Amino acid sequence: MLEVLDGGPQTTVQDLGRPGFLNTGMPPSGAFDSFALRVANLLVGNNPGGRYLVGRYPGDAGLEILLFNCRLRATADHVIAVTGADLTPTLNGAPLPMWRAVRICAGDEIAFRAPRRGVRAYLAITGGIDAPPFLGSRATNVRAGVGGIEGRALRAGDRIPIGAPRVPLPELEGRIWPDEARPAYVAPWTVRVVLGPQDHLFAPESIETFLTVDWRLSPISDRMGCRYIGPKLEFLPRPDYLVEQAGSDPSNIVDDGTPLGGIQVPSGLELIVMGADVPSFGGYAKIATVISHDIGIIGQGKPGDVVRFRAIDVVKAEDLALAREALLREETIVQH
Repeated sequence: MLEVLDGGPQTTVQDLGRPGFLNTGMPPSGAFDSFALRVANLLVGNNPGGRYLVGRYPGDAGLEILLFNCRLRATADHVIAVTGADLTPTLNGAPLPMWRAVRICAGDEIAFRAPRRGVRAYLAITGGIDAPPFLGSRATNVRAGVGGIEGRALRAGDRIPIGAPRVPLPELEGRIWPDEARPAYVAPWTVRVVLGPQDHLFAPESIETFLTVDWRLSPISDRMGCRYIGPKLEFLPRPDYLVEQAGSDPSNIVDDGTPLGGIQVPSGLELIVMGADVPSFGGYAKIATVISHDIGIIGQGKPGDVVRFRAIDVVKAEDLALAREALLREETIVQH
């Protein structure tokens, strides 16, 4: 079991989420940087889950830790792994190695001091977090109040139940995810997108602007959507049928499904990249969609970070997803 001494700005229980329920209004949720959580789970002998939105295999649950001040105390011996953002993690006040399986003992304290690269770290623990599942997943959605620990962020005094380990602890200690297989987590970020589904509504010069200028992450961002500040984007003349059915604002469309990573442009004034807690439907034109491989980059930016969007085709996006999937296996781990 882990005892929460301080939950920090927002620490939540997350697995890979609950895809398949958008028709009910329930977002998928899950880790914003799913690659980091899956690696952490692999290192400690847990189930890393399957490809996001392909099947329903959420894997074991861990913690998503935002920015700083999260402090935890172990009440028993475990093996943990911390991946994702470098939030200056410590174990009993000493630096805690990241991307590595580390043995901890009852009474040990884990803390996250300050962000150095990225903003979201992930902590996996042998056996996984044994919170009650909701719709097949333990992922927390704070707005909906479901999943995790009472559907909320962790706070001081919470006691986090842990499942039984599948592998003896001594066999896991010291396992390392190799440096060359780790994301860099360094701004400026390059985020790849597939244009559409409503790029045809934008003026061609605005498509070029979208793909060539620097965009800065706004402080008004969260797990539902990340806003980016940049030049205004213009639309093509609006057809009469769209004015009649969706209104006169050039960015308005008849509501359609909103994909994870969809980039809405309300009134052409700012970009909103839809995140892990993406809503079911939206009525704004989407100029492009972030590829699944790069969703974690969106989740690791801090306010003021520069993002550059680059267009690729669907085939290349799928190739990148398959290559990453091939990497997420036991054979990639370095046995120390």
